Amino acid sequence: MSSSSCNVIGFRDHTVYKGHQVFLYKRAQIFAGDLWGAFKGQGYGAFNDIGSLTIFADYIVPAVLRQLGVLRYSSSLAKTIDANMEISAGSEEEVEIRACTIYAVENIKDLLSKKVGKQVYVALIQVLSVELDLWLWSVGVSCQSLRHHRTLSIFY
Repeated sequence: MSSSSCNVIGFRDHTVYKGHQVFLYKRAQIFAGDLWGAFKGQGYGAFNDIGSLTIFADYIVPAVLRQLGVLRYSSSLAKTIDANMEISAGSEEEVEIRACTIYAVENIKDLLSKKVGKQVYVALIQVLSVELDLWLWSVGVSCQSLRHHRTLSIFY
């Protein structure tokens, strides 16, 4: 599967941000996540590294995180989004929104562990980014008033 997936243009979700290569791979990760979910982690959906997937950074999850106060945008970015103005694909703003969304959700996952004593962590609940993404996305699509960024891209 890996050799054929490299040929799918929509899976090549990467860009250069301030001189650094940034890999987001939303569609490639959602493909693996969908296989895992559809096959309940068995057969074609058996991935021993499913926990290494991040959330699928698009436009819904950042809007949910913004609504919840997890992400805060500069006033100029907030005005752009609230006015339904387009943010260019690969622009600093678009890359920052998507990358900060991934970072924020990974931090949320970390907060789901409780520190006991000085160095012992006990998982309050075991959650995968795939599952957290689905939950956040479901919340977002059910909220008609949610303001999200608008970017024309084959990667969403």
